Amino acid sequence: MRRGALLVALVLAGCATERGYEGPIRPAGELAVIEGAPRVNAGLPLAPLLRKVDERVVGVGYSRVQVAPGTHRVLVDCVMAAAHTTTRFELSIETYPGRRYVLVADSAPGNQRCAEVRVEER
Repeated sequence: MRRGALLVALVLAGCATERGYEGPIRPAGELAVIEGAPRVNAGLPLAPLLRKVDERVVGVGYSRVQVAPGTHRVLVDCVMAAAHTTTRFELSIETYPGRRYVLVADSAPGNQRCAEVRVEER
């Protein structure tokens, strides 16, 4: 029973949003969100995991980061579960207030590694 509760807590924690800006708390409409895959996921074949936004290391329990509008440097580890490979990508993302930016991964031919990680606005 205790193991099941821990698993649920980990899954929920992976969906948390980290604050990635300095200063006082700001209204959500003034911020943008950059979102990767949760660290604990239900067997996603490709998982683009946020590692860093600008100089801020993203905590293990977070899959989203709220940022001030502007250009952000993002470090992403793309994990391919079946091949047990991780490919690292650095992206530059221009963000605007009130918008959400989702990291999407594509596999390379042969499905042995990630070919790219791109950003989709949603």
